[in-house]
Amino acid sequence: MSSDVLNRRKRVVNRNGDSNEDNLTSQEVSPESTQNQSITKRVMSLMALSMVIFAMVYYYTTQTNDTNELVMATVTQSIMGSPIGQQVTCSQDYTEDRVRFPSCGPQRCGRFVSDSVITQSDAKHLLSVAKRGLSLGGRSGGEDILSLHTGVLFQQNEEVFTGKDLEVYRRVTNKVRKTIAYHFGVPFGRLYLTNPTFFARKTPKRAQTKDDKYWVRHVDRHTAKCYSFTSLLYLSTYGADFTGGRFIFTDQMSNHTIEPKLGRLAAFTSGAENEHFVERFTSGHRYSLLMAFTCNPKCATKTLQILIN
Repeated sequence: MSSDVLNRRKRVVNRNGDSNEDNLTSQEVSPESTQNQSITKRVMSLMALSMVIFAMVYYYTTQTNDTNELVMATVTQSIMGSPIGQQVTCSQDYTEDRVRFPSCGPQRCGRFVSDSVITQSDAKHLLSVAKRGLSLGGRSGGEDILSLHTGVLFQQNEEVFTGKDLEVYRRVTNKVRKTIAYHFGVPFGRLYLTNPTFFARKTPKRAQTKDDKYWVRHVDRHTAKCYSFTSLLYLSTYGADFTGGRFIFTDQMSNHTIEPKLGRLAAFTSGAENEHFVERFTSGHRYSLLMAFTCNPKCATKTLQILIN
C-alpha cells in the first residue's frame, strides 16, 4: 500500500476521532475569555453588595431615629400651664383650605405638647374605655384600633360603653378642640371632629398589613384628606407601661421626640411640615386616643349617641 493512501487513512481517523491538533485547539478555553468572565462576576458581586448597603442605609435613615435627636418633651417633665410649642413653616397642603375656609385654614403651623389640658381622672377613664372596647377583639398585627363613631356599642345585648363613657369622651374631645383652636388661631365654631378618630393599642407584634407599619414615616393629611389638625392623647406611660414607641417628628436638620405619658396631649397641623413616625415598640402596650379635626363641615363626624335596645 502506498504511503499516500496510509496518510489519507490517518487523516480520516484523526478527523473521526477528534484527535488532531485543530480539534484539540478548538476545545481549549481562551485565557482572555476566562479573564472576562472573572471580571463580570466581580462586577455583579460588587453591584449586589452596593444594593444591600444602599437598602440598609435607606432603612436606618428613613425609619429609625439615627439622625440628630432633640427631645421636645420627656416623660419626667410636667408641662403645666403654657404648653411647649414649636412653630414650623407651613407646607402647601393648606392652599385649598385657605381659599374654601379662609377663617379656618391654618395660617401658622406647628406642634405643641401639654400635660394640663386633660385631667388624670378623665385620662384614666378613657384608658378603661379603650381596654374594654379593644378586649372584644383585635387584629393579629402590631396595632389595634377602636372608633366610638363606627364601633359596636352593644355586645350580646350588654352595654359595652355607658353614658358616662361618652360624656367623658365628649368632654375630652371638646377640650382638645378648644385648645387647638386657641393655639393655632382658628375659630372654635369652624373646627370639626373628623374621621378617622380612634383609640389605639400598639404592641411589638409583627406587622400583618401595611396599616400595622406605624414606624413608617408619613404625613397625616396625605393619608386622610380631611385632616387639618391631628392630636394624640396618651393613655399609657413610656418606660413604665411600654418601651420603644416614642413619637418622632422628622424635621430637616434633626428629629424632635415626644415621650408619651398618661394624660399628655400632643397636637400639630396635619400637613407635610409635620412628617412623623412612631418608634418600634420593644415591650408592653401603649394606649392612646387619636383625635383629628377638620375645617370642612362635610368631613365632620356624626354626633355620638347611646344606642337603645
